[in-house]
Amino acid sequence: MKIKKIIAGGLSILLSVGVITFAPGNGMVTYAATPPNIASQGAALYNANTGEFLYEKDGNKQFFPASITKIMTTLLALEQADLDDTVVFSKSATTNLESGATNLGVVEGDRISVRDALYGTMLASANEVANGLAEHVGGSIPGFANMMNARAREIGAKNTNFVNPSGLNNQNHKTTAKDMALIAAEAFRNPNFRAIAGTRYYTFPAIQRNPAKSIAMHHKMIQTNDNRFYPGVIGGKTGYTKSAGNTLVTCAERNGVRLVVVILKSQGTHYTDTRALLDYGFAIASTGGVDIASKDVSVKKSITGAAVQAEKKEVVERTESAQQVQVTNADSAKVDAAPKSIATSDVRAENYGPGMAPDIGWKESNGSWFYVKSDKTSARAEVLNINGKKYWFDADGKMARGWRQDTNGSWYFMEDSGAMDSSGWLKYNGLWYYLGSDGKMLTNTTTPDGYTLNSNGVWVS
Repeated sequence: MKIKKIIAGGLSILLSVGVITFAPGNGMVTYAATPPNIASQGAALYNANTGEFLYEKDGNKQFFPASITKIMTTLLALEQADLDDTVVFSKSATTNLESGATNLGVVEGDRISVRDALYGTMLASANEVANGLAEHVGGSIPGFANMMNARAREIGAKNTNFVNPSGLNNQNHKTTAKDMALIAAEAFRNPNFRAIAGTRYYTFPAIQRNPAKSIAMHHKMIQTNDNRFYPGVIGGKTGYTKSAGNTLVTCAERNGVRLVVVILKSQGTHYTDTRALLDYGFAIASTGGVDIASKDVSVKKSITGAAVQAEKKEVVERTESAQQVQVTNADSAKVDAAPKSIATSDVRAENYGPGMAPDIGWKESNGSWFYVKSDKTSARAEVLNINGKKYWFDADGKMARGWRQDTNGSWYFMEDSGAMDSSGWLKYNGLWYYLGSDGKMLTNTTTPDGYTLNSNGVWVS
């Protein structure tokens, strides 16, 4: 077993794939990161940041994918068509369906935009809508299938063969868990795809046989009112046929770590298997998720599993990962929501670079968030108050997550959303810290609720 240790003042981080051991002050405690037992026949857990497979079960074995095929259909349509193009549905697109296939009642002659067709494909999993997109982009379903396979090879999915855009039964239509993870990771790099795949509800337009109606995302882990909801899931796709069983693709992100889970040939355990793999993956990525063997503490906030990130480095000192900035006055610009809630379906975010965007507000580029101030300059090396919350921006303009240190040596912590944590307890790698009303980590003092903090800011039990 290989254990890598980062020592940074009070933040002692132990990174390992196996056993994590540390002394919390009242004895040595050992925790194990144990791979979960997955009931589904095929599975893969992929770290989209590092390109590493953290888990696989028959990862290279071919299975029928069912409707998770539509991830590739949607990605290809986004890359090859304009969202405002009109799809004119043919007889072959709307009648080339097997009995019981999911549909939205689209018939020959119906005309809807590519945008509406994409939402119908990803949320409602409408097979005739996927067929219409395929004919619009590829000229025919076989022509589109050829494009799908060529794109899959570009991504690195070498054990996949698509013959239709929907995933309906065909003996030659197969993929693997690892291939599908690569395809999904590529799709979730596209901001328009993320916006669609993470949408809970959408109004599908009126067509010949049906009025406009609300459609819901089938993937239950993004529905906040469902007991299968999983915080951090940014989107995914479900699938089912009798031959394929349950299939599921899920993308989740916490503390800047993006994971993709693929489940194939499941008999009803696709959500529990996915949850177990996400828990396992985030535990590995952050070394969090463990408790200190100590007395109970009444806390206002508890964030576990935060990771100190350093680009393309395995081990860094805390002083290397921290960036020095000067806290400035709040900017007067207003936004509607924090970064995680911004709708990006109409934003060509991939064309944005710091200092290049003409509009005021939040902008995304390659998975990082930036903010354009009222003077149309990008926030850099400063802290801004936006809609009542503080956000820290590094020198390159990227919105910060995790720990940062200012020029006076004080430490602050930014949550997953980018908002600065304040006025309460923070659990980080098994240790407790207290953040003041201004966000500053307290040291050498007693907290408002009567607990002692040492010079490193750690609660002394």
